[in-house]
Amino acid sequence: MTKLEQEILDIINCTICGKYIGKLKVNILNDKSECGDICYKPHDTVYELRLYLDREFTPIVFSYEGTEDEFKEFIREEIRKRKLEKTRFFKINLECLVPDDEELTDDWDE
Repeated sequence: MTKLEQEILDIINCTICGKYIGKLKVNILNDKSECGDICYKPHDTVYELRLYLDREFTPIVFSYEGTEDEFKEFIREEIRKRKLEKTRFFKINLECLVPDDEELTDDWDE
């Protein structure tokens, strides 16, 4: 975990008054080749936070263009605004929930 990711984790934990146990990833995009058309100036920095709450493949993504300190304040406000402290985090059950073929019947209407 990078220093910025640890700082963001501390901000999340402080904001939700709890402990975030999900996975998170912070990406820093510095030039136009990395961030595409969203960067308008050569020296813009785009910060992207991916929170994998209970979703392994579809995280919540927060993006912000500006300085690192502004990004941290943005994350604090977004966590409050979205009320993520009410979310409970859990692991995905990877067991198959569909019964075997022999258990399926053609009587779906009954």
